[in-house]
Amino acid sequence: MIAENSDADLIVLQARQDMLKCLLRGKNVLISVYPYLLLLSLKLKAAEGSSANSFCVTNSISSSLALLGESEGPVCLLISEYLIDGSGLDLIQHVKSCSTDHKCILILTHNHRVFVQQAVRAGANGVVLESSIGRTGALIYAVEQCLKGFNFVDPAFEVERNKQFAMQPEELTLRETEILQLVAEGLSNSEIGERLNIAVSTARDHVHEILRRLGVKNRAAAAVEGLRQGYCR
Repeated sequence: MIAENSDADLIVLQARQDMLKCLLRGKNVLISVYPYLLLLSLKLKAAEGSSANSFCVTNSISSSLALLGESEGPVCLLISEYLIDGSGLDLIQHVKSCSTDHKCILILTHNHRVFVQQAVRAGANGVVLESSIGRTGALIYAVEQCLKGFNFVDPAFEVERNKQFAMQPEELTLRETEILQLVAEGLSNSEIGERLNIAVSTARDHVHEILRRLGVKNRAAAAVEGLRQGYCR
């Protein structure tokens, strides 16, 4: 709550907003977030002093792509994990298929290694944990590094992951995560095998291993536990 912040906290927050405005001045910026994040009200006055600056805020994949099609030159996008018509990962994949010159920074609500890996594979140039935006300068670093041509992953992910999974020695592999997501969709072993072009017996063995690692007895329970742990969405 804003009312609970000290004057010093508000001063720091304002300073970070000013730094972001400075970094983004003169750039084509598209913020695609749902629900609208308070911090990203940076739209106010962001375009001052630069007639070439384009600064838009939307909350859907469709409107984001429409705005992107009207832009001239590369765009810096700040994207939330969820949008009203799909996920931020889907938007990043669409954006990168248009041009790799666009810079995409994904703001994740959930802290999970798999989410970060999925974001990187989708082409995200930066990944920031939403809860760290008010605590650290992660968003500033992400924007700065992306504009320089580097990738950035919020250090908070590693710190929080160590806390969350200290008592869980076994994590699912990327392949097991992929299969668990298909299990959660209701696919049978034969359907999974066909989807991934693997033998039915291989799919079955993967499912058995997934059940063991998650500590559950059936596929329905695996889907629920996968959702709880962040493997499924």
